[in-house]
Amino acid sequence: MGWFQVTVEFVLQVTQLNPFSPIIVDQDAAQKPLGLPKQVSHDPGFPSVPGVDVLPKATFECHYPELEAQGWEFCNTETSRDCWIRDPTANTPSFTQYDVRTNYEERKNTPKGITREYWLDVTENPDLKPDGIEKTKGKYFNGTYPGPIIEACWGDQIVVHVTNKVTDNGTTIHWHGIRQLGTNEMDGVNGVTQCPIAPNDTFTYNFTAMQYGHSWYHSHYSSQYPDGLAGPLVIHGPSSADWDIDLGPIMISDWVHETAFLAFEAEMTQDVNDLPPATDSMLVNGIGHFNGSTDGPYYETVFTPGKNHTLKLINGASGTSFNFRIDGHNLTVIANDLVAVQPFTVEELFIGIGQRYTVIVEGKDDTSTDYWIRTTPATACAFFGLPGAPTTPIVDNRTAIVRYDASRKGSTQLPQDVGGQPNTTCADVEPALLNPIVPWCVDQHPQNNVTRDTFEAGKPQEPPIFGPPGAPYVHWKLGELPMWLDFDKPTILNINESIDNPYYRVVEERYDRGFIYVILESPDNTTVGPIIPHPMHLHGSDFVVLGQGNTPWDEATSPEQYFNYDNPLEGTRL
Repeated sequence: MGWFQVTVEFVLQVTQLNPFSPIIVDQDAAQKPLGLPKQVSHDPGFPSVPGVDVLPKATFECHYPELEAQGWEFCNTETSRDCWIRDPTANTPSFTQYDVRTNYEERKNTPKGITREYWLDVTENPDLKPDGIEKTKGKYFNGTYPGPIIEACWGDQIVVHVTNKVTDNGTTIHWHGIRQLGTNEMDGVNGVTQCPIAPNDTFTYNFTAMQYGHSWYHSHYSSQYPDGLAGPLVIHGPSSADWDIDLGPIMISDWVHETAFLAFEAEMTQDVNDLPPATDSMLVNGIGHFNGSTDGPYYETVFTPGKNHTLKLINGASGTSFNFRIDGHNLTVIANDLVAVQPFTVEELFIGIGQRYTVIVEGKDDTSTDYWIRTTPATACAFFGLPGAPTTPIVDNRTAIVRYDASRKGSTQLPQDVGGQPNTTCADVEPALLNPIVPWCVDQHPQNNVTRDTFEAGKPQEPPIFGPPGAPYVHWKLGELPMWLDFDKPTILNINESIDNPYYRVVEERYDRGFIYVILESPDNTTVGPIIPHPMHLHGSDFVVLGQGNTPWDEATSPEQYFNYDNPLEGTRL
């Protein structure tokens, strides 16, 4: 029986709702230019889709009108990426500047930017075939996969108008990892923070980018995001190491040709000892190859010899963790899940579902050779061709290409295979390597009753509560019951009723300061079938992983054995 432990600094709170009932906006607004508002040159890197405009390579400008009016200047250059904006007239500018060491957990430590406004339509697009095979009822933002880059600067106000043009589903959008302090209703979780956006309705999301780095946005309605409703989210800010060229987000995902709704049904109605259905392909920024074929395009990016390139890696998969590597190159990690960390270098990087890393890759001097980008599914964290799966596709971990000559981009010339033996292990980065730039210490005295807040995660088989007549229905659960919500009655609007309803699975934590500790255990696999590794994502909160282990949890001895209170790993300010 293994376990892992998460502490949560309690910032989730019921707030007075902003007046954002669903809004119908002028559909011509979707044609408004996004504006390529200082300092950041990037290449979106996404493939062109016929009939769809993709943002060109451009300079994205950051503006802080109030600070600039006082004479503040940008200080983020190729040799000072740790700085952002400063007052050059100050006796000691470093005392007043905003930089990578600024503790943005304090609201006053976020520079006030400008408003960035975007329009997203949820649509179907039968002509979109990311791996060359038609998909059943794919759903996309503005007809593309991944969806358009939502881009802002540290401290900007992000406003996104989402119109649901799919006739048979509601939808909501979750801004993955974004701290929603004071804006819980913008978190996009249907049944919890809002009702789904009805067909032909528009909802406006409005929140402040208190953090910087990159993440992704995706539907939080049922199985929509594996069907294509996902895209990158970039918030420009300082870095913990210098770089020359920003190559933008690289979003990696698994892909099924059937609608994910049917794949989900197959998983939920299977025998508890069976594995979920296999995925069909692995996509890199919306391009893949089904069944090991080398026909068709690969996602490609171009390195400049001798320059340092940033890549914003995103695991946008639904059932696959993977190991990322570039043949012949090392990866220097500078951020993990919206937190700047002390740089460290690895040959490859394990990335779990929903996880993000910012890496710097140094370009070689020789321009004659191209290199494979590899995304190898981790055997214990993926469902490619496993026994019991209905399909067994051939998986090729060579999924994208680094070119050193832009004239070779799009050619049929493929790199030589110099990758060596692929790593298929399912193991996170060594915790000792993940050290946040802004240090913090966790109070060893939790506010809550830890014994009460110890939960077992698993999916035992039981008599069906819903599902096909006569078929078993398998639930994921934390504790005695699964969560089962009424979308018409989101928790945030019905607090007392939700607390009284056992299927809402509300855990009350009435604190306005300090930390609460939550212990999560995985059950013994001899009683509930195979254990599927899966990350835990906490919405809208500040949290940190104090420790994790593969021995039975013991409240008396495990904290001393495993917990790190001094600048612990993944100091993820979410």
